[in-house]
Amino acid sequence: MCGILAVLGCSDDSQAKRVRVLELSRRQVIFLSFLANFDGVQSVFFTKNGFFTMEKLKHRGPDWSGLYQHGDCYLAHQRLAIIDPASGDQPLFNEDKSIVVTVNGEIYNHEELRKKLAHHKFRTGSDCDVIAHLYEEYGEDFVDMLDGIFSFVLLDTRDNSFVVARDAIGVTSLYIGWGLDGSVWISSELKGLNDDCEHFESFPPGHLYSSKSGGFR
Repeated sequence: MCGILAVLGCSDDSQAKRVRVLELSRRQVIFLSFLANFDGVQSVFFTKNGFFTMEKLKHRGPDWSGLYQHGDCYLAHQRLAIIDPASGDQPLFNEDKSIVVTVNGEIYNHEELRKKLAHHKFRTGSDCDVIAHLYEEYGEDFVDMLDGIFSFVLLDTRDNSFVVARDAIGVTSLYIGWGLDGSVWISSELKGLNDDCEHFESFPPGHLYSSKSGGFR
């Protein structure tokens, strides 16, 4: 089980904003001193200044915590490794790191998809590593090629556009919210949204949200 959180198009990318978000996350944080036991060994990792609102999602996965910032966009992830536990840390990237992905779930047909991307260089053996590369090749329509259970946020730093998608069954939880500053918030749990969003709702299964089109499809 993993947890993802993204804040996209935040009007304030200053350190003060990061501190404010950290304060909000600590106010109602679900923090367990004994977070998880994985094969009998407690494994908890934090990135420097990377608590963000992800503290609220910390119980969702004990293997790794990551926070990525590009300008006014934040992608955070709390990961429980299933496939390639040694090198599947997130966010995931394409070769030049212009495409950034944070994802919860599993892509069942990842081996088949890798064969379609023979000229691409993969950084990890994670089943979800195909997502950024598929986007490069096929654009937003690549989502129809995925067989699995998943929810993800993909950020294209070349034009600061983003794509959010959830599998057709909706096995992995996902919510979307909108901040007063026009930012779009994505979270695996409602508690990642309710402090800072003017409105939030369940992300509908089988849908894609594109910043280029400005809505769901």
